[in-house]
Amino acid sequence: MDRNILILEDNEDRMRKFERAATLLGAFCLHFWRDAKRMIMECPPLLTNCSLISLDHDLNSESGAIEDPGTGLEVSEFLARRKPICPIIIHTSNTERRWSMHNEFRFGEWVIEIVPPIGENWIQNSWLPKAKMLIESHPANTSTLKTRQY
Repeated sequence: MDRNILILEDNEDRMRKFERAATLLGAFCLHFWRDAKRMIMECPPLLTNCSLISLDHDLNSESGAIEDPGTGLEVSEFLARRKPICPIIIHTSNTERRWSMHNEFRFGEWVIEIVPPIGENWIQNSWLPKAKMLIESHPANTSTLKTRQY
């Protein structure tokens, strides 16, 4: 059974960098969402085998999109009502909302870390080591890395 990493991110370049970084974490299935509401609807079946969740806050609409993509705070509120299942990384530059998201998880007793997107290679230099440390503190398996975008 695949272990999952769930990522809310709207930036294509960052998605590619997350994919490259995740290959160094071991064997996981990456699942990306650009839209908070879709993530909330589609992620529940993936949570049982989830090793890490990483959330952005500010999401831009895709070209031609009619609906607002929502925010990472919406996903945080949804997840925080559930029993903690894996560590969370908040990777938003929105300082105010970062702490709102953090508090949602803290009150639910989730393991939560903040990795601000600072510098050109922050995913490789900051996010990856934090993700590795968090994943190593939880069980994982050794299937192959797969990527799915929703």
